[in-house]
Amino acid sequence: MILKRNLSLTICSILIGSLQLSTPAYSVPINCSSSVWKNKSQCDKKNKSSQEKYDVETGMNVVEYLKDVDWKSNKAKLPWSQVVKLKSQLDGTYELVVFDRDYITGQEGIITRWSKDTLMGFTYNLMGFNDLPDSIELYVGGESYKLYGDDGEFILPQGFVDSVKEMNEYANIKLKFRSNFGSKVVPMGENTAKALKRIFTKAIQKWKKPTHAIMPMNVSPVKLDVEDIASISLPSIVMIKNDRASGSGFVIDKKGLVLTNRHVVRGSDKRFRVTGPSGINTEGRVIYKDRRLDFALLRVEGASRIKPLPLCYSIYPQPGQSVVALGSPLGLAGTVTRGIVSAVRPPSGDLKGITPSYVTLIQTDASISPGNSGGPLLNNKGEVIGVNTWSIPGDGGRAQNINFSISIVDILKSLEFKPPGISNDFNKCGNKSAQG
Repeated sequence: MILKRNLSLTICSILIGSLQLSTPAYSVPINCSSSVWKNKSQCDKKNKSSQEKYDVETGMNVVEYLKDVDWKSNKAKLPWSQVVKLKSQLDGTYELVVFDRDYITGQEGIITRWSKDTLMGFTYNLMGFNDLPDSIELYVGGESYKLYGDDGEFILPQGFVDSVKEMNEYANIKLKFRSNFGSKVVPMGENTAKALKRIFTKAIQKWKKPTHAIMPMNVSPVKLDVEDIASISLPSIVMIKNDRASGSGFVIDKKGLVLTNRHVVRGSDKRFRVTGPSGINTEGRVIYKDRRLDFALLRVEGASRIKPLPLCYSIYPQPGQSVVALGSPLGLAGTVTRGIVSAVRPPSGDLKGITPSYVTLIQTDASISPGNSGGPLLNNKGEVIGVNTWSIPGDGGRAQNINFSISIVDILKSLEFKPPGISNDFNKCGNKSAQG
């Protein structure tokens, strides 16, 4: 009996051992920059390979890493809390980033990837990993910034960039988000904050403003139907995209100059694919970016044959005025939505950390979705009054149709574009109208 019993236990042990189920888990490598591990023998070789070296191309001390490697892979050996130069072996382009890892609980953590334009991140535990929720908050130097994003990616507002550049050595960066287990507040590492400050201070390009003269255009003396506005204006709208994202833009002069949002052409790439209902399918080159007002200009090959849109450069719109938004939401080119101007306002209150700084914002209920960014907001005569930029998602059904465009008046003032002289033939926006 004893022999039979022992034999049964042995067989069961073998079967149990051979039938172990694999539990999905996100395996994270040791953080050798932390005070816990950096002096351990396990990190001797790793610390040597992750040492920063002076890079002539960037003028900074960096750790080089392959851009073409999936940084979310559990096999990726990421350098933590250092300025990392991600360089592509395919086209030679590079991006400066900082990777950070922090623990939420003993078995749960968060990994973030910071650049001069964006924050990406995900949480991990024994069951796997999840992208950050679509709404997060950043805290730095007594200021807070609420960010809305998609798939764990968020555009960093200029106000946050300025706060990091100005923070003292005792300040830190905190990230707040909501998970299935409630709100979490996670402090970023001290070295992460210092590395990010270096990127914001030294790696953000300063662009030379292009010279340009505003040309008044012929517009209808009467209000137009939405159908007529769409028919006249859609040929001037383009879709701008690369392998990371897509957005909208529109032609503003007869030489092929295209206006869009800066966050549409974010990153180190300067060339983008440009397509449109006019049949254009060519390359556009970024020639100017404005981080504070969140707009950019592209010079597009072949766009000189596309009729530019008239600009309402001399007056702000009024609340209640009818508007039409054009663009390519979710890549759906030629999309038209309509609404009214809900308000005309500067950033204030909660909007300070969400929308572009130092600019007049046109609030509208005309739908603006991902991909609409960079498209025009038009008045009832088809004149551009703003550049579609941002929308605030509904708060549990309590808020809907809260969308924003950057005033075209502020953009043109920032560019120091020269307006034409005054004429009795001009309407209130500054364009030619028989009954202006």
